[in-house]
Amino acid sequence: IGLLLGMELDRPGQEMVALCQDRGLLINCTAERVIRFMPPLITTREEVDEAVGILDEALRVFQERG
Repeated sequence: IGLLLGMELDRPGQEMVALCQDRGLLINCTAERVIRFMPPLITTREEVDEAVGILDEALRVFQERG
């Protein structure tokens, strides 16, 4: 039992993985354009908020580099 989320991008996602890792968020890429999140079930609300903030910043950079 666990949580698994995926988000499809409009282009290959390895850059997005690197952008998140540089900011302290570990994700991976599957099927070339899908980034995958696998947080533990004991993740706190504060940790989720932090992850969403990192993801938001990384997505902005990813989009700008488009």
